[in-house]
Amino acid sequence: MSFRVRSASSAGSCQTMGVLHSIDSAQKKTKPTSIALATFKKFSEDRSSGLAAQIAFWAFFSIFPLLMVLVTVLGWVLQSSAKDEVLNHVAQMFPLLDPSTVKGLSGSVWALVVGLVTALWSGIGGVRTVQNAFNAVWEVPYYERPKLAEQILRSLGVLVTIGVGLVLTTLVSGLVTSSASGVHLGVLGRAAGYVLAAALDVGLFVAAFRMLTDREIGFQDVLPGAILSGSVFFVLEQISSLIISNRLQHAQATYGHFAIVITILWWFYLTAIVTLLGAQLNVVLKERLFPRSVVDAPQTQADREALQAYAQERTYQPEEDVEARIHPRHGK
Repeated sequence: MSFRVRSASSAGSCQTMGVLHSIDSAQKKTKPTSIALATFKKFSEDRSSGLAAQIAFWAFFSIFPLLMVLVTVLGWVLQSSAKDEVLNHVAQMFPLLDPSTVKGLSGSVWALVVGLVTALWSGIGGVRTVQNAFNAVWEVPYYERPKLAEQILRSLGVLVTIGVGLVLTTLVSGLVTSSASGVHLGVLGRAAGYVLAAALDVGLFVAAFRMLTDREIGFQDVLPGAILSGSVFFVLEQISSLIISNRLQHAQATYGHFAIVITILWWFYLTAIVTLLGAQLNVVLKERLFPRSVVDAPQTQADREALQAYAQERTYQPEEDVEARIHPRHGK
């Protein structure tokens, strides 16, 4: 009886391996499929999901200090009769910000100081995390990565440029999709606004991929990933408005304010995943790390080059010379 069970199990295993080998052979013959699989495989090998979680953590801690600064400044410059109305309009134009939870405008020096310091600290931490993630995606050796002082200076520059651009794209997207602004654009105006917002999103990713990667890469090297990440990010912006209007208020009845926290964290994590997938796509295309093997890796030249890049990343001094030796499997 036991012999028959083992035989059935062995037959099923052989059948499964046969299916996997067929899939592997098919994906290697089609360029788009092999590029897609290589991108996801490198994403997994680099453990980019963990890097995305770190990015989401810092992004979450950045949004509330910035909101505190916004509320404080508006509390100073607006008349009391217009405070709640303006803040409600501003809240509706930003994704994943529930207008009903943003109230009580008041101008406070301490709130402004604490908000600015905390936003600067969390913003620098977030940019440094993204920079480390991009360098890990490109397998930049550790000794070539910038030191702390250089990271902080670059983070400040990125916060001024890309941060302002991100606010601009968010406002444009909110202006197009929300009626809270009071501006009636018409069908053509909204269509043009959607195109402009999507183009700005792609442009932001082009700038981020180039500014935050310590590797000589040009505009064409980062454009494919920027188009992927920017397009999906634009879609996420639109979906976030639907989440607020249709789902978030119902979820608050059950989870209270934790529904907002969970939704924001989920959105930031998903955005970080999309960002790193775009960066991985750029590396796969630039270094021609495709096709990759689904089973019995490494078989292709791209498999070997990827393993060599992973080994070279772990160099801490310029004098180090690291080489990955790939031995044949036993019985092969």
